[in-house]
Amino acid sequence: MSDSRLDYLFGKYFDKTATSEERIEFMGLVAQLKSDETLVSLMETRYMTDQSILEFSPEIKEKILNNIHHKAETDIPVRQVRMFNLNWAKYAAVLVVGIFCFGLYFYKKAQNNLLVLQTQHIAPGGNKATLTLGNGKKIILDTIANGVLVKQGNISISKTTNGQLVYNVIGDEKEPATLNTIETPNGGQYQVNLPDGTKVWLNAGTKLSFPTFFVGNERKVELKGEAYFEVAKNAKKPFKVKMSNQAEVVVLGTHFNISAYEEEKEINTTLLEGSVVVKIGQKTAKISPGQQALVNKSDKNIELVDDVNVNQVVAWKNGFFSTEGISLHELMKQVEKWYDVRVIYQDDVQVDFVARLPRNITLLELINLLELTKQVHFKIDKNTLTVMK
Repeated sequence: MSDSRLDYLFGKYFDKTATSEERIEFMGLVAQLKSDETLVSLMETRYMTDQSILEFSPEIKEKILNNIHHKAETDIPVRQVRMFNLNWAKYAAVLVVGIFCFGLYFYKKAQNNLLVLQTQHIAPGGNKATLTLGNGKKIILDTIANGVLVKQGNISISKTTNGQLVYNVIGDEKEPATLNTIETPNGGQYQVNLPDGTKVWLNAGTKLSFPTFFVGNERKVELKGEAYFEVAKNAKKPFKVKMSNQAEVVVLGTHFNISAYEEEKEINTTLLEGSVVVKIGQKTAKISPGQQALVNKSDKNIELVDDVNVNQVVAWKNGFFSTEGISLHELMKQVEKWYDVRVIYQDDVQVDFVARLPRNITLLELINLLELTKQVHFKIDKNTLTVMK
């Protein structure tokens, strides 16, 4: 086997430029490796600063961490994945979570079935959103060129290369504020930098409405869906996020995540930094970092949860699915929105595992990872994913 060929295919795989044939060839070469030294060397020299590791046992964890100096994101620690029994694990090769972490398993399953990759290639979501201006004009952000999109009074709206919509104040001219709305579809995400400096990350299936600039003694936006906020501090103008059923979050300057999908029974507000007040009707609750406020839409009650795993809550914003502390059903809700598919259940499957899985892989790659648990199986039929024992 040629190391140069493996290196070439490795690069194309991670750059998402590999053809289906090259993907199969790459996995075949990985399957032929007699040790993990070549793979580890490639990861160290080319990609490990941007990737993370899927660990299947303490033994493999120790092996990987002893060989790879991996600078993980400080706010998302590497987690152990309880997926295999030790008899299997001691024969496992290094499996790297990037785009090919299902390696040997998928190669053995699909090396003679190229049609599977071609017909069931459901891509992950990406930077997709629609911006609606105050005059009703709609701008499809994923198809329009980067740069300045429009000017509204003294506000310039620009699109950057990395999926951001930026509002900048460009002068002293004062015109009435207009309401703008940005909406991500299922399979979409986007970041908005508001005129006051507040940064908002939108998850799939989310809608955020906001004025082109904030007037008066408050900064108010309206949210449907899920978003992560880094609010610019301004003690004179509290920042307010309004949701359905009169629920509202009030902050001065802080980092927090809100999940407020209309189809869900609860609105979850999780605080990472600072402090916020959650309101619904006549009830209010102040939460501290590491706490979560659960607002019941029906009875308008607020429940506080301590010691929340905030890394799991904001994993989506950092490019991961985190299964820690959630059920398979909750994970599949995320899968539905990110891959824009319908999930149905043939069996009642209970899965107990902990993993941090990348969101930049195809649906087929994701379910092959989940099937490694030996506790769940899947079937893809067009845009329907069936969960089975």
